[in-house]
Amino acid sequence: MKYCRVGLHPMVADEWMPYSAMMNPEQPVQPAEFCLRRALADIKAFAKREPGQAMAAAVGAGLLINLLPTRLVAGTAAAAGAMLVRPILLSLGVTKLMELCCQKSPTHELS
Repeated sequence: MKYCRVGLHPMVADEWMPYSAMMNPEQPVQPAEFCLRRALADIKAFAKREPGQAMAAAVGAGLLINLLPTRLVAGTAAAAGAMLVRPILLSLGVTKLMELCCQKSPTHELS
């Protein structure tokens, strides 16, 4: 049975799967999955290469998440979302209007 490498990062070669499973047309691999796999491969490679720095980064991220008030994080996300809703809806409306106005009507040829 042939095996192929699943990870997209050249530094990480520990994820292998059968070639037949990789070429399965019923379950295509999505681009978001590739990005996630690449990010996880980068994190694994960094943790293997620099275990002390990886531990310090994990502790720092954990402290930052626990120290930030939830209300601040949620309020910032809500304010940013509220600022973006109007321009996004306006651009979607203009796009739909242009699509409807510029749509070619079918021509009927008279014979």
